[in-house]
Amino acid sequence: MADFPMHLKASSEGAILMTAAGAALPRFDGRSVEQLKNHGFSMDEIYRFVAPRRTLARRIEKNEQLTLGETDAAQRILRISELADRVFEEREKAQRWLRKPSRALHNIVPLDLLVSETGARLVEDELIRIEYGIYI
Repeated sequence: MADFPMHLKASSEGAILMTAAGAALPRFDGRSVEQLKNHGFSMDEIYRFVAPRRTLARRIEKNEQLTLGETDAAQRILRISELADRVFEEREKAQRWLRKPSRALHNIVPLDLLVSETGARLVEDELIRIEYGIYI
């Protein structure tokens, strides 16, 4: 079995994930935020969704992995960004849609919903409706 970080071994959630994932538990490290920047997210947005500025700077400086919650947040915005890219077929259009109030989401900006998995699911559902031409 792979060597997992101590903070992950200590939590019951971490133990469950280690068992389910085997040796393939995907984790971001501080430098992985470049991937989010390449998807069109600003550093301010990354600080807002993933980790505060000082925390992220420390993780980068010490070459640490992100915590489980930070990794979940990073993967969440990356997943939604990739889905939006696929639906709109252009990253610029996708990023524009994520930042404009959506009538179907009661005029809430989709990006603002990505602070939680529940909000991300609402955005994901709306993107799938757009992809299949189901407008509400």
